[in-house]
Amino acid sequence: MMDPVTLMLISTAPAVLKVADAVAQSMLLRARAELARAKAAPRAEDGKPAGGAQ
Repeated sequence: MMDPVTLMLISTAPAVLKVADAVAQSMLLRARAELARAKAAPRAEDGKPAGGAQ
């Protein structure tokens, strides 16, 4: 028979995985949005970002 702490950890694993999945999905969506913004940013003729950004 397992001790109570092990049983508690095993029983909370699905909830922890759900939270980790939600965080990962959020980070993925944010990264995709940032990439889309970067691709859509206007570029000067020399290939550098417009507006004097480095």
